[in-house]
Amino acid sequence: MIALAPSDPSYPSALRDLERPPDPLWIDGLIDVLARPAVAIVGTRRMTGYGERVARELAMACAAAGIVVVSGFAQGIDTAAHRGALDGGGQTVAVLGESITTFRTTVRGRRRPLVPRIVASGALISEFAAPLTPRYWTFAQRNATIAALARAVVVVEAGEGSGALITAEDTRRLGRTLFAVPGPLGSAASIGTNALIANGFARALLAPDQMLRVVGATDAACAPESAPTDPVLAALRDGPLGVDEIAQRCRMGGAELRSKIALLLVRGQLAPLADGRFRRT
Repeated sequence: MIALAPSDPSYPSALRDLERPPDPLWIDGLIDVLARPAVAIVGTRRMTGYGERVARELAMACAAAGIVVVSGFAQGIDTAAHRGALDGGGQTVAVLGESITTFRTTVRGRRRPLVPRIVASGALISEFAAPLTPRYWTFAQRNATIAALARAVVVVEAGEGSGALITAEDTRRLGRTLFAVPGPLGSAASIGTNALIANGFARALLAPDQMLRVVGATDAACAPESAPTDPVLAALRDGPLGVDEIAQRCRMGGAELRSKIALLLVRGQLAPLADGRFRRT
């Protein structure tokens, strides 16, 4: 673990947009990942199944396009985003609301196995030194760091008073692009996101390619592959198939196949059907 001051040449330039850049910034993992194009995917701790699926799919689309996923490693949407990026073979940065040492000592449950995976290919970062424990104000402060690191921020689900709405406000103040995922009418988990869209504060995110365009995914990264060399497209040559059928024909594992499907959806080469199957476009 290292500490970088704002004057250090390796310090993430995006954080200098903050009124008070973290000084120092503690990093456990790869420093260079903080200089790469990134999307922040955030949301409520009390996510729904819909929110979990969307966060995961968006993160996997970023991974397939070579875009770093930034989030706060809280329970719920944040963790779903980190896991989606890792399962898609991408990189992710977890911005903590406490010291890295404290977090590593106390983290439990489904998040604990993700820690070494994040550090191996991305980074845990914090602006708080040990032995500081998490408080409301530390999470609010780290939200600004999340927004600053990203070129675009996506709020997947946010109920009334959700901390993700603080990140949304920081995003607007910093001049970053803000997206919100529309949610079902009456869903408590989508009150905040629907309000962001209705009030004109955020763009409605309807497909992953919207956020990828803003981040500037290269043409090369998004260029279509020819059908004969793509096993998924080849499997769908004779008609729509479900995920299990595609996996059998392509002999792909679940994570690899989900990443491939996410990329083909972003490229517009694949379309989902109402019955859960996919077809070539």
